[in-house]
Amino acid sequence: MKIKLSIYKKQTIISALVLVTFVLTLFVPSICAYVIYGKENFNALPYNFKVLLCNGTSLILCFLVTFYLADFSFKRMLEMLGLNKGIAMAFLLALLAALPHLLGMQYLHGFNKSVSFSDIWIEGIHPGYHEEIIYRGFVIGILVRYAKWPAIIPLILSSLLFALGHLYQAHNISESVVVFCTAFGAGTGFYFFYKYSNWNLWFPLFLHSLMDTATTISNWQGTITMSLQDNIFRGITILLVIYISYRISKKEKSKADNEFLKG
Repeated sequence: MKIKLSIYKKQTIISALVLVTFVLTLFVPSICAYVIYGKENFNALPYNFKVLLCNGTSLILCFLVTFYLADFSFKRMLEMLGLNKGIAMAFLLALLAALPHLLGMQYLHGFNKSVSFSDIWIEGIHPGYHEEIIYRGFVIGILVRYAKWPAIIPLILSSLLFALGHLYQAHNISESVVVFCTAFGAGTGFYFFYKYSNWNLWFPLFLHSLMDTATTISNWQGTITMSLQDNIFRGITILLVIYISYRISKKEKSKADNEFLKG
């Protein structure tokens, strides 16, 4: 009985720290604007600097809390966030899956010759690692894997906020509904890609960054919903990701079964 209470207490502490930290990350821009810099000074800062400042602060908060939950073990912290598995293979598989989308954007819209490295970093690479670490690795991963939450609750919570964060792309109510549903579906999909790749966050992280980079380096302009032609190439990428995730999941299950039989 004492062991069960101890486990329950630990899960409660983990849940509270993750949720409080996650809420704090949502208010980081407001804290910077109204508490640290002042609204006018904050608004006067370069856009790229503001993005890196706010998102970087959010990531640091998540890393610090995870480091504490991991008993100040860097190795354990990476494990809790799903960042302790093979990076190279995850990148190669993500690149393979994202290739149709990458090539499709160039074929349909052409290469954006005026794009800068700063644009690629802020609009292409950065959102992928920032959103995947916080939404999938920190919130869903820790709550499901270590606080033992039913996956549906943190999944809906994170996907909901992930979708709300993309509403700036819409210009009216009907567009807002479509953008919201598309982003919600994307957030849900990245969770399943994370789970079925044996909780290797590098796979959805690289995939997310590569897909965002595909649009950043092309002359494409639009919202996350995209056109029918765009979605054909994106759909091929999604099908490849599903297949890769399925193969990884099947391989891990077979490995676990073999170890069980040997044991």
